[in-house]
Amino acid sequence: MEAHLYEAHERLEDTHWWFEGRRRLIDRVMSANLRPREARRILDVGCGTGGMFPLLQRFGSVDGAEYSADARERAARRFPSANIGPCALPNELPAGTWDVVTAFDVIEHVDDPEGSLATMRARLVADGQVVVTVPAFQFLWSRHDEVNQHKRRYTRHLLEGQLVRAGFRVQFCSYFNSILFPAVAGVRAAQRLVKALDRGAGSDLDELNPVLNAALTTLFSLESKVVPNRPLPFGVSLIAVAERA
Repeated sequence: MEAHLYEAHERLEDTHWWFEGRRRLIDRVMSANLRPREARRILDVGCGTGGMFPLLQRFGSVDGAEYSADARERAARRFPSANIGPCALPNELPAGTWDVVTAFDVIEHVDDPEGSLATMRARLVADGQVVVTVPAFQFLWSRHDEVNQHKRRYTRHLLEGQLVRAGFRVQFCSYFNSILFPAVAGVRAAQRLVKALDRGAGSDLDELNPVLNAALTTLFSLESKVVPNRPLPFGVSLIAVAERA
């Protein structure tokens, strides 16, 4: 991810509709799918500026792993009690330590996603679980993906296949951000038709009018009541929960 985006994430991730809607959905999916566990230990891989820590701390104690020194410093300022290691994919961290490893919009950035998932698997206890989110559908590729240094976007089949080949058993997988999918697909199609528009665009994350931001948050959040019980067939993103096989 380009360095200037960490500042934007730190500034926006507590209030922006996309972050807030995603948090609400992840909260419901984790509540429905994580095994009951006392003193649950969680490792948030690619934790960025720590925006997911407050949510994850409701499920257990949280450690972070992040390769960007800038992001780690920002996360440490916001969450001084958090243990944040200087790595993106924790090869050097102790194996068999965490009950849950999370990777929120991380593996689309790496060249070897199956190897990265296998590394996460090795950090888990014997019956540990991983929670992963990724962007969906290659035809939605845009300047936003380039600025964020994505390698790919996913289908459900591709994500589930990578998890299985990395040694996981998939428990739950669903698309999400489905209500806004038609609007996003329309914008992406327009950007491809008018290439100058796409070249001039950067990250999709920007401050919005508060009324519009609240409306989009409400729309996105409606899915959190559905997805844990009924996986959706399409969407802008994907979420999966898998257990160590």
